[in-house]
Amino acid sequence: MLQKSLKKIIFYSIPVFYLLMAMCFYLKTYDSAQIKISILHIGGLFLIMSWLLLKIEESNFSFFKNKFLYIFPVVLFLISGTLSFLISPFKLISFNEFIKRFVYCGFVFMLVSEFDDEKKILRIKNCLIIASYIICLYGLLQTIDYYFFPSPPASGLDPFRWRQAFGNRIMSTFGNPNFFGDFLIVMSPIVLSLFIYKKKFYLAFLWVLIVFCIYQTFSKGAWVGFAAGFVIFVALYVFIFLKQKLNRKILISATAVIFIVLSGILYGVHQKVIERTDSVSFRIFTWLSAWEMINTNPILGTGVGTFYVTYPAWRRPQIFFIEGKHNTESDHPENEYLEVWYDEGIIGFTIFIVLLIFVFTAGYKNMLFLNSNKGMRDSPIPYIQLGVSSAFTAQIVHDFFCVSLRFVSSGVMFWMLIGITLAINANLVKEKDIKEKKFIKRPLKIVLQLITAAVFSYAIIFMVGYFKADRLHLQSILYTGINNLDAAIATYDKASKYNPSYIMPVYFKANVHFIRWKAGDPILAERAFQKLWNTAPNYVQSKYVAAQMYVKLMNTNIIQKEEYVKNAKPAEVVMQQDKAIFDAYSNAVKYYKQYLETDPIFPQTYYGLALLYARTGNFEEAEKTLIKHLEYPKKLQSSPHNIWTENWASRRINDYAETYAHLGNLYLTQNKIESAKDVYLKSLALNPQNIIVKKNLSIVYTKLNDNIKSKQQWIEIYQINPNDADAKLYLQSIGVIPKN
Repeated sequence: MLQKSLKKIIFYSIPVFYLLMAMCFYLKTYDSAQIKISILHIGGLFLIMSWLLLKIEESNFSFFKNKFLYIFPVVLFLISGTLSFLISPFKLISFNEFIKRFVYCGFVFMLVSEFDDEKKILRIKNCLIIASYIICLYGLLQTIDYYFFPSPPASGLDPFRWRQAFGNRIMSTFGNPNFFGDFLIVMSPIVLSLFIYKKKFYLAFLWVLIVFCIYQTFSKGAWVGFAAGFVIFVALYVFIFLKQKLNRKILISATAVIFIVLSGILYGVHQKVIERTDSVSFRIFTWLSAWEMINTNPILGTGVGTFYVTYPAWRRPQIFFIEGKHNTESDHPENEYLEVWYDEGIIGFTIFIVLLIFVFTAGYKNMLFLNSNKGMRDSPIPYIQLGVSSAFTAQIVHDFFCVSLRFVSSGVMFWMLIGITLAINANLVKEKDIKEKKFIKRPLKIVLQLITAAVFSYAIIFMVGYFKADRLHLQSILYTGINNLDAAIATYDKASKYNPSYIMPVYFKANVHFIRWKAGDPILAERAFQKLWNTAPNYVQSKYVAAQMYVKLMNTNIIQKEEYVKNAKPAEVVMQQDKAIFDAYSNAVKYYKQYLETDPIFPQTYYGLALLYARTGNFEEAEKTLIKHLEYPKKLQSSPHNIWTENWASRRINDYAETYAHLGNLYLTQNKIESAKDVYLKSLALNPQNIIVKKNLSIVYTKLNDNIKSKQQWIEIYQINPNDADAKLYLQSIGVIPKN
């Protein structure tokens, strides 16, 4: 009874698992894709547990002996991931990627072990066809919504709050056009191969829908992946399936089709590159950083899944110019191969490449055998293998330019392709193995099953916490938005408890302490920052925020000192307060400088640091700090930054105009009038509409006894803003404009 139940669970649940992975999203968590991650964690572990319980119940472990040759590269890759996790200096972070690796490989083992006939494999195919129809129709709806309905916040055809999040690029249920594109390039050759086999209209229509949606993602990587999958599909179909009919006409036709498709896609990619070169330059600089990171530990790697916690220290400064943001992070290097090498070193990378070659070769041999076998030639299995091998090619090409495999919606599809190929190779290309049952005494069997169930049940409950943490993180943000800061902090603590590797709630909590700023908050914020840096030493703008917090603490201590002096507190109390002020000042300077090491572009860091120096009378360091910001773009024109050069400063003219203004204010404070005039003029050359700079320049001209130029500044201010009170008052006083 138990054996039959477990078999049914595996047989029916795995296809449904793939269906849910494609369709599900949930907008009441911080990450809309968290539901997919939770399905992988919870559903994946449950199914692997069921499979292990089945093996114990059957007393049949011959799979590990008879099928070992077919799953050996997968076993090696699992071992590589396990060792990488064990040596990782960031185990909490590595655990997330390791658990995915475990589930992916477990699914391959289940597919090879249990999906050993045509009926079972076709059930997976049917669920994927259903999923493809649903997500493509939703993608079509998103297209109609964009072109024929008003932009948000107005309502439209798409009922969900993420509508038009990527403009005209559709994402369906995947939350990102690139991930949607990756799923589609997998399904495209599978659907096309089934259409060739069945000649059914619903498959032809679905393929057209898929191609339309691939186009509408406007994802260059997905277009390239589609092209790769299509080319290999045509080549395999012609040289294997049409081998008996192969003639010159077929070859010319196939070549023409490939040429037309490749030409169209390459033209589209070229146009998109011209339209948005930042996409290319972003990848170049990210790949360069990834290569430098690889070279820190090229043999064993740094640890599976740790790229995003170490990358900020290696990120090229040009990325900030390209993105225009500073409070974001790159989780992956936009290239699966570089990430595997970084994670697991040359050893893990070699195993990964061997795995890819092994799977593609197995698929190729499957097609050769099935098409030469009269009993299988008319079966759908050869065509499924054709689609699977073509989809596999599409993904491994796509992953040169995208991070799709690191996201579960794409990862499960990649490992499904591996599992199906190896299942066909192990079960349908050779005679089935005779199952060798070894008798296990019932009491021992029960003990083994209880241990397995207990371990996996604990793991499942633990992974449920990841979903809860994501929901709680969103709730905390909402609490912060309505200024319920106590509830926000308490909820962030709960989120961290449910998912100790989730570093975002820790960072946000430190920020909320900084905002709330009541008794004890400075200490609690310090603790939160230290906890954050133990896991992610350079997390986004945490060092900058910490510096600001210490500036705020310094100001608080200065006010407190004034109160002590006013109330005639003992000298030692005042001296202790002086020490507290100095410590806060020192920490602020330290963290400003540390943030500049990872982000030398952000102007506010320079302004904050220069202001600290100026407040302590260190005008020389203040001046050097501001000049350093102005001169930094020149460094990007020389090695090692000049692999892709452009006038980066032109992207941030207003930033540099503001820095000149700060420098002018610094000179004016020191009564360096000529120097102040020069830099104010440089500021206005970049931003002629800056009224504050014009007012300061008028002061400079007055000090230089150049009243004509001073007056001219006020006239120009009035022309920019006739309602400026200072300009009106001045110009009325000298009779340039009439008094009201």
